[in-house]
Amino acid sequence: MVRDHLRVFVFLCLFAACQATADVYSNAIHDLGLTELLPLTDAGLVDVEGLPEPERRSAAVLIEAGVIEHSDLTHESLAASKVSDFVSITRSNHPGLIGRIGDPSVFVRLATPLDHSDLLSNDEFIEALREALGEGILTGYDLRSRAIYDNFPAGRYFVYSHSSLNHIQQLVTLAHREGIDGWLYLVPKVSAFLFRDDWGEPGESVVALSDGRLMVQGQEMAVLFLFDEAAGLSRFHDLVTQFAKKDEADEQGLIANSWWQPFYYSDVPRKGFEEISLVILSKGDYEATLTVLSERTDDVVTALTRDSWTLRVDQVWVNPPFFRFLNGGFK
Repeated sequence: MVRDHLRVFVFLCLFAACQATADVYSNAIHDLGLTELLPLTDAGLVDVEGLPEPERRSAAVLIEAGVIEHSDLTHESLAASKVSDFVSITRSNHPGLIGRIGDPSVFVRLATPLDHSDLLSNDEFIEALREALGEGILTGYDLRSRAIYDNFPAGRYFVYSHSSLNHIQQLVTLAHREGIDGWLYLVPKVSAFLFRDDWGEPGESVVALSDGRLMVQGQEMAVLFLFDEAAGLSRFHDLVTQFAKKDEADEQGLIANSWWQPFYYSDVPRKGFEEISLVILSKGDYEATLTVLSERTDDVVTALTRDSWTLRVDQVWVNPPFFRFLNGGFK
């Protein structure tokens, strides 16, 4: 009797799961404007146990449209998540959206130089933050469009900083090779940070502050990797550590323009990552993000509180090399 009840329970759970997935498929067809393709598509292309014929037809249309792959159908929760993501992402009209990892069109979008002119003309933010650098309140800051990366799914993304589009092209290629699936977003940012003597001769982007210390001001980008699964974060971290983290001056086997201390952060705790504060100053269309050690957060907030802008503090988790940078380390 118990076994009979257990069989019924398992059947009902499987049916409910299939039905929930089916709803995602059929709703996506409607939301994406693909309804007229249903009678033109062979439902026999999809053979999933427990999935009714109309929903199999919907799944087949989504496969033909490139929204999902046939192999995704063996993992119902992943398939449903990918379909839901596709609908919400393509309808969101996010200005930083580049495309799917593995989509060749990504390289077309990454070939276009970024426009930093509006950010560089924001004198009020830049002057106040440069003053804070000179006074030793900050070690660095980024300036970017306001709220550009707010409200992304928790625990599924890294925000990765770099100055080289070629570096990002190669990193995305390796991610695709390693089967790391997800979406790519990219927006320009202006970065400034104190120059370290260990870095060698100052380049053209290095300027002197009023106290004689040197500051690097660069035109960079904030790249958001939104992974299909949370496991993608660990795999991406391993990829960066192996191929995009410089440990020797003439190290071979790295992708273009690799840094001594790559910088990327997660919005949730990660094993081996370190918690810091992300102090966010906002005004108008822009925001400055300041990476601050937890023990220095109160001092930074006190020094930078202004009536003319809003301030909030988020907790983020950064990769170990960047945490060493915040503590004064070179490598």
